[in-house]
Amino acid sequence: MQRSRGRSSSAFAFGVLFILCLAFAYLESRAFGREVAIPMYGYILAAVAALVNLFISRFLPDLYHLNLRLLGNGVFVSCTVIVAVYLQKYSAYHAMEFVLLAAWLGTLKTVRLIVTLSINTVLAILFIAAMYATGVSGFWISLVTVLLVTAVILGGYIGYLTERARRMLFLQTEINRSITNRQELWAFTLIDLDMALSGVLDFKELIGLLKKHLEPVIKFDSYILTSLEGKGPKPVADKIEGDLFENEDQTLWSEDLLGKLTQTRQATVSAEHETVKGFLGMEKKRFTSYRLDVPVFNDSKLMGVISLRRESEAFDDLDMIASVSIASQAMLIFKRSTRNSAMVLEQNIPDPVIRPKKSEDATSTTTVSSSESRDMEVTDHSFAESDQTLVPKEIVDQMKKEEASAKKTITLMSRENADKIAIDRYRTAAVEGESLSILIIEVDGLSKLREQDGDQVAYKVFAAIVKYIFSKVDKEKDILGRYGQNGLSVLMPRVDMNAAEKFAEMIRQFVGNARYKTAYGEKTATLSIGVAAITDDTGDYNSMVKRADMALFVAKKNGRNCVKVRL
Repeated sequence: MQRSRGRSSSAFAFGVLFILCLAFAYLESRAFGREVAIPMYGYILAAVAALVNLFISRFLPDLYHLNLRLLGNGVFVSCTVIVAVYLQKYSAYHAMEFVLLAAWLGTLKTVRLIVTLSINTVLAILFIAAMYATGVSGFWISLVTVLLVTAVILGGYIGYLTERARRMLFLQTEINRSITNRQELWAFTLIDLDMALSGVLDFKELIGLLKKHLEPVIKFDSYILTSLEGKGPKPVADKIEGDLFENEDQTLWSEDLLGKLTQTRQATVSAEHETVKGFLGMEKKRFTSYRLDVPVFNDSKLMGVISLRRESEAFDDLDMIASVSIASQAMLIFKRSTRNSAMVLEQNIPDPVIRPKKSEDATSTTTVSSSESRDMEVTDHSFAESDQTLVPKEIVDQMKKEEASAKKTITLMSRENADKIAIDRYRTAAVEGESLSILIIEVDGLSKLREQDGDQVAYKVFAAIVKYIFSKVDKEKDILGRYGQNGLSVLMPRVDMNAAEKFAEMIRQFVGNARYKTAYGEKTATLSIGVAAITDDTGDYNSMVKRADMALFVAKKNGRNCVKVRL
């Protein structure tokens, strides 16, 4: 930061010094002409050096020892003033020149205060010594000494203000950078939650996984958590980690704290102290740690609390907001997983929308599962049946030809099973130096469709899209897996990023133009797709997936219904 700001400030400083040197040279020529020309030539030489340094600071990419050039140029001018005093005896304008140079040195933004004071003090002593050596009267020496001391103090004060402003700016820049990084981690964490928590049906397991996702966003030394399942107003801890919560001799979650969390639904921060014996046995409080209590709600019911502690610094507003946001997102995923689990158990309920033909009743089955913990089987009724989609006839005929040899049942792997195969394919591609791409696809608006018209309508639209994508992929190589509640992933071995992007755009355009007839009317859908490919800098399979996930995030932020690539 100092280098970036030093370029403009140093150019300005050299410009001011150039003007001062020319003014001093003019005064010397007017006062002494060519009788004692050494100081005049010294000022001219210093002006030329200042001009050269100005161009170096302004136009060259490297600053080339900026501090040394600033101090060297300034000290050279000050020494020229001292030489002028020695050669010409003291004149009033010599003291004014020194005062201006002392103030100029204090304004340098890249020079520390201690350096400014030291150099000005040494130069002032040399100035007084030159006056004494030329036989100037003691009265004038005393008077000039007071003036120079004032100049040194003035230069030091200006240097103090400059350094303080520089440090404040640096601190604010670091704070802003830290906040930006934490906000990015927060966004990535919210994305990762959907992958990590989908399918989790045990609340204790969920709250334990939630702690792991708080770690990248919030720094803490110790944590303790509890799930409030029948534990009353004074719950016990389910898990403790770290020294700051050990040997706790008081109620970890008091009634007042639980009441405050329930009423505000926000995280609370506090500073923890302990009572110790001080001087002469007197009791005093000693700071131990800062504490952050994060509530976990299911609708209006407080389901659990995660408490974090650290010694280094207090928890700030971003810690409070991010922790509650992550906890709320985790509970939404948990509710969705438990609801979908209940749906799977009730599969004997007749399907009001997707009905197999009478000739297929004995052989065709439809298994609907929105949980990523299970493979999803989609019965392959004709994708272009009149009761399912409305697309141009030529497209229907072409699709029927392509699907003639396809299986009657399409298996969309669970996230876990797809990852196991994909990791092996990734390693093979990395060793063989082959191309490998991944598409992460999300059906836009499927959650809204599920809320308005029910799960079966949403499933019908999703299943039709899956079957179309399945008809277009290489069934021997490509791997289709669940990804979140409303999406899927397509791993494409031996396909580079450009080809993967074209494939993604092709299916996006087709799905966007298709229409789906359901019991609740005609429905439409669009796709947001993130694309990434294996590269030398990818690292591993998970990092490639994260890049594709981030591309999907950008696609959704840009209005959805588009394809984005993450290099």
